[in-house]
Amino acid sequence: MSHTDPRSAFPEFYDNPIVNAIADIPRWTVSDSDKMPINTRELMTTGRLWGAHAISDECLVTLDELTGFLPTAANNAFYLRAQTDGFLVLDIEKTCPPEIARRMLSIPSLYGELSMSGKGYHLVLPLPANFWDFPIATGKKVLKEANGYYEILLDHWVTFTRSPIPAGRLPVIDYEPGAWENLYAELAKDAVEAPVADLDFTAERPDIPRIDTILDLMTRRGLEKTLDDFRGDFSRYEFSTLGVLYNRLGPILIAIADAVPDADFDASAKSWLIYEAATRLLPYRDKHDEIRNGMPLLLNAAYSLVARRLGDKAAADSRA
Repeated sequence: MSHTDPRSAFPEFYDNPIVNAIADIPRWTVSDSDKMPINTRELMTTGRLWGAHAISDECLVTLDELTGFLPTAANNAFYLRAQTDGFLVLDIEKTCPPEIARRMLSIPSLYGELSMSGKGYHLVLPLPANFWDFPIATGKKVLKEANGYYEILLDHWVTFTRSPIPAGRLPVIDYEPGAWENLYAELAKDAVEAPVADLDFTAERPDIPRIDTILDLMTRRGLEKTLDDFRGDFSRYEFSTLGVLYNRLGPILIAIADAVPDADFDASAKSWLIYEAATRLLPYRDKHDEIRNGMPLLLNAAYSLVARRLGDKAAADSRA
């Protein structure tokens, strides 16, 4: 192997199952010295160094594309969407008191590394069991600790250094059951509702024209990834599936537009279509019957996903 092969230089990162689970999502790039994520597509085609203006494959690439194009990159930056990807990142700052950092480092993580300063930490953690108990927090990009010691990233850039945490810094204290949920609750309970577009969501299925045809088209192909790709984590598998179905739905609605020219596939209709398609493709779990914000778990998750994607689009349109 070449000495410039990042996979041999950073095996803890590239061989990690959670990294492999998100490797094919085109939300990867590199952050420059000012922590600006670059437009990798632009760099690949023209050689110009611009900032990434869209969180999509218009600017961003898969991890394989990134390592092939920039094998000596100083970092790998990924745009995290917690509700789609099924995990959060706990960003522990270099100013965090060591005793507090040690407690957080004792929480079993899916992946952990040193931050860019070498004195802080990034911990990739699964969605906590109480994630949906704080509906306002689920719509936030970041949850910040009052002293600035640490923050939880939900919808945000993560600049992975790929530098493993030295064994000597890892605590030997036993993991306290529920510590991750308690930590999340401490920050999530203080989240304040921000002004958002008033989306007309309903817990009752609206009248959706051609619903059977649309659902058949959405579910004609099975899922490329299985539960094993997510290390048996049902939540991450299910949230990833909702994202896949959202991406399938767009082209289908465009394709049938001529057949139902007066149809209004609003946010509520899209959410219900994603939810019903998901129930066809995903194995049933008792947890699906749990109610979140007056809706079944998966329907609530579908609504949250649609709201987030529409919010992203509105923000992008306002910058255009």
